[in-house]
Amino acid sequence: MAKITGKIVYIYPTQQLQSKSGSAFQKRDFVVAMQSFDRDTGEPTIDEGNTPVLTITGERCSQLDNISKGDIVTVDFYLRGRRYRDENNKEKIITDINVTSVRVNTPRLIPVATPPQAAPVESAATTPATESQPKDPNDDLPF
Repeated sequence: MAKITGKIVYIYPTQQLQSKSGSAFQKRDFVVAMQSFDRDTGEPTIDEGNTPVLTITGERCSQLDNISKGDIVTVDFYLRGRRYRDENNKEKIITDINVTSVRVNTPRLIPVATPPQAAPVESAATTPATESQPKDPNDDLPF
């Protein structure tokens, strides 16, 4: 089993298909911009030019229901190669990327409502001085 990490670029709708044997199945394609690492700094970067189309099948298609464009995900998959003969009877090989799981690495930010601010309350420090307070004769400050 292999893993890749990257940013979701696009998620296609789930397709309801029928196999050659007549049984129904579903598949869902999605595009991931692969994460790579900067050669100089070692920091992870998203390579927008490296965007494979991946396919998830069966009940696992629902794993993409709560994932959105821009999410950073880790995808577990395995490769499967199949031989077939084309219309000229020449043998060819097709390689499938079979996804087993898709997980969001960083949660999407959900805006948090700012609580209302309470009205200012007057305190003893903000109340003006009254005439009953004794005054210092050397104090010529107006406050």
